[in-house]
Amino acid sequence: MLRQKILRTELDNGITILTDYMPGAYSANVGAWIPRGSRHETAETNGLAHFYEHLVFKGTEKRSAFEIAHTIEDRGGNLEAYTTRQETGFYAQVVREDVPLALDVISDMLMHPRFDSKEIEKERKVIIEEVHSYDDIAEECVGDLFNAIHYKGCGLEFPIAGTVKTVKGLTRTDLLEYERQVLEDLPLTVCAAGKVDHEKFVELVQQYFEAKKSAKKPFANPYKANALQKTKTKKELSQSNLFWGTSFDFADGNMDFLRALGLFNVAFGADMGSRLFQKVREERGLAYSVYSMTDVFKDTLGWGVSLATAPHKMNVALSIAQKEFQNFLQNGFEKGELERTKMNVIGGLRIAADSCEKRLMRLADQSLHLGTVYSMVETEAQVKAFSEERVVELLREAFKDAPFATAIVKPAKK
Repeated sequence: MLRQKILRTELDNGITILTDYMPGAYSANVGAWIPRGSRHETAETNGLAHFYEHLVFKGTEKRSAFEIAHTIEDRGGNLEAYTTRQETGFYAQVVREDVPLALDVISDMLMHPRFDSKEIEKERKVIIEEVHSYDDIAEECVGDLFNAIHYKGCGLEFPIAGTVKTVKGLTRTDLLEYERQVLEDLPLTVCAAGKVDHEKFVELVQQYFEAKKSAKKPFANPYKANALQKTKTKKELSQSNLFWGTSFDFADGNMDFLRALGLFNVAFGADMGSRLFQKVREERGLAYSVYSMTDVFKDTLGWGVSLATAPHKMNVALSIAQKEFQNFLQNGFEKGELERTKMNVIGGLRIAADSCEKRLMRLADQSLHLGTVYSMVETEAQVKAFSEERVVELLREAFKDAPFATAIVKPAKK
């Protein structure tokens, strides 16, 4: 049995520190997370969190962009960052002796960014190209279209990178206000996974994040969902891409429902052995790409089906997916299906236990989205405890009044 040693410390300035001790690891992963993403923006400032993520790599008060890159890479490590609708994260993989160095670089980027005007303009061009690149990927387009209609009226409707128009409108003043929020308003989460001594790590965080003063005003996360449909056309496409899905209020943090939805999703469409893959692709050959997925936010859970196929096959493929969905709600799991699904989830957990990076992300995701961290042993116990009746009961109740939305991006007719 895996014995995890997860420790947590909360500092007076609003930093939560989490470590997952891995005594046999030669490497370590270290990261810092800001609970601010595209959902916390306005129609005018959409893309600011993503812009900030890029700009802090372009120089600090004591390091140039070149030095930021080489400080970690010259030691064999990697420095990464990402922005989501819910948060912005910065993390590094290094040999365990270089944990102080990684924390030094990440904290320097977040506590002392320079926001040089020339670098802002150069990176603005880069991000506009990034936005254009997403526009060329139909799967990205249909995902953003789904969010735009399903979550219309709350911040989850905004694309993560913003639009060309909003990126062009972002200013250095916007970035400086974002930085003030990091230092004064928002809580931070700092995590490490690997052979990292918790008390020493806490001392390092206190030292390197000394400029962090308080966390007096975290952002609210209003949630709204709509049952809408929308279709867009793009000339250069040969396939139609669809996302059909819904979301659920998760403000009460109902872990039973979260686990039940996860088990359902694995059985229904997450892998090659799932019902969706077998019915749509293997038995009928209707699509190359077809899967279901879940999204976990602080206050809402999302679920949906994504598929891409020839335009004349789209209605048939979707009807099969919807028929199988209804079949599950009416009849539940097939014989042995729940046990196979449980082993899929538990096996994935155990395989991930060997990875410092996956254990780091697990710390951050659970802390940010669930407000607590469940050990892998606790998670296994929760998964094993579910009966077929309980899973189906929770799903029927949740899906009964769920507002389903449909987004389609298809080829323009000649």
